[in-house]
Amino acid sequence: MMAPRRAHTATTLSDGRVLVVGGLDGDSYLATTEVYDPVAAQFVPAGTLSEARAHHIAVRLADGRVLVAGGERAPGDPTDSAEVFDPASNTWTRVGSMRAPRIDHAAALLADGRVLVAGGYDGARTLALVDVFDPATSVFRPAAPMAAPRSEFTATALPDGSVLVAAGLGGTVRLATAEIYEARRDRWRQTGPLQARRGGHVAVLLDDGGVLVAGGIVGIHAVATAERWSPVTNSWTSAAPMHGTRFWNTALGLPDGRVLVAGGEDEDGRTLASVEIYDPAANTWLLAPALDSPRSLMAAALLDDGSVLFTGGGTPPSSLSSCEIQKPKPAQ
Repeated sequence: MMAPRRAHTATTLSDGRVLVVGGLDGDSYLATTEVYDPVAAQFVPAGTLSEARAHHIAVRLADGRVLVAGGERAPGDPTDSAEVFDPASNTWTRVGSMRAPRIDHAAALLADGRVLVAGGYDGARTLALVDVFDPATSVFRPAAPMAAPRSEFTATALPDGSVLVAAGLGGTVRLATAEIYEARRDRWRQTGPLQARRGGHVAVLLDDGGVLVAGGIVGIHAVATAERWSPVTNSWTSAAPMHGTRFWNTALGLPDGRVLVAGGEDEDGRTLASVEIYDPAANTWLLAPALDSPRSLMAAALLDDGSVLFTGGGTPPSSLSSCEIQKPKPAQ
């Protein structure tokens, strides 16, 4: 990339390119952005944010633009600002602010094209506050709050248009609760509890409409455990554990329905280069070829040919500018 980055975002655009935004270069917060062109196999500048940010969220909108919101602009200084990238003009536009600054929050695209932004930490307290961004007006509007304040959690858009939020950090306590936002009724309903209290984990939608949650921190320890939520039973059951403990890693769904997890840190604080792939049908994890470099707080994006682009990350406080592409082997 044009700059070393960790704690940034990487978002696949409608035309197959990948937008990389912000992050940390060592201890410096970045306002720079760039786009990876897989045809030319190079990064080009994509304009500058109105303010530097790391640990933010990025969501591709239905019209192909990308919303970036919140994050930290300096140590201990989360922001409530948001801006939208237009790939057609390669420009950023500042939009309305959220009702509170947020870091370690989560977001998901709703079926009607709006974006749910929930929870997080405002610098003083953990939030149950929820805002919904309307791309038509560029305004955030209040939505029903979650039942529990949470940060370091996940938000997964479900096929029926609702959003599942799971676990996270509720103040000083890790949570085993999960709840579902019903956008049409602007309300939340509970699911059964997770098998373990966890935060800093990953979550990916499965082809059967369920959700896989893996890794993270349980208590004060990083774990290899995983579990699955079923939309049929509205409950969580244990899944096969990963080969190793990891948190602050990346995860994404592959075109064949499997789930790839990569990098992060393990129980002993070592930065990882390992990659694993979960097969939901067999309930098994397969070790894939390792990354060339250990990467924590990296970002990954799926390319049109089914390859995965891994960007930046590193061993904090150092950041990498290097990137890797891996094409997962088909399921056996």
